[in-house]
Amino acid sequence: MNPKTFISHASEDKARFVEAFAARLRARGIDAWLDRWEMLPGDSLVDKLFEEGIRNAQSVVVVLSHYSADKPWVREEMNAAFVKRVNSGTKLIPVVLDKCRVPEALASTLWERIEDLTSYEESFERIVAAITGVRDKPPLGNLPGYVSAQVIEISGLAKIDNLVLKGICELALRDGHEHVNGNKLQQTTEMSSLPEQEFSDSLDIFESEHLVSLSKHIGANLPAIRLTTFGF
Repeated sequence: MNPKTFISHASEDKARFVEAFAARLRARGIDAWLDRWEMLPGDSLVDKLFEEGIRNAQSVVVVLSHYSADKPWVREEMNAAFVKRVNSGTKLIPVVLDKCRVPEALASTLWERIEDLTSYEESFERIVAAITGVRDKPPLGNLPGYVSAQVIEISGLAKIDNLVLKGICELALRDGHEHVNGNKLQQTTEMSSLPEQEFSDSLDIFESEHLVSLSKHIGANLPAIRLTTFGF
């Protein structure tokens, strides 16, 4: 369903900005409500603006300029938009033209300022994003294996240490002997994203607790590991 947005503005801003801006929104699939398009002679201003326009909108764009900042009618629309935001979570999106004063009521609301009324692509995209709720935010990737891995923790060891010890034991069981290749261990799925310094620190802790014995080999990044009976 196309999102509906009500555009509150002063009549003086209609020709110089609002009409073209609203047309661009509609071209992007946003059902922009503009009084010139929606109201005919004989229509009730109150019914059309407040009961149909603002009431049915999921967002309200308030165009602020040196023409509209102090207009009583714009203030009425803005007040109605504030009430609707409190009651139903409607978005209130101030768009600031010129160097006008921003009303105190909007001082704590993030607004979009447009300096050049003929060229505002970046600002327009931000307004579209605000109306549609689509944020230009990279997706979350997967957590490193050593963070998401399930492991039974041994008292006195940090989670990473427990994970490394678990990996040593699993390789020892799989290969059928107590000797474990450190580089091979580091290449397992759970260990591959673990910083090498963290890995080395864990091995040093294990050696100091007599859980493993380590032996350095020339040309090897990591020591050979022998799992002790106590470590297993």
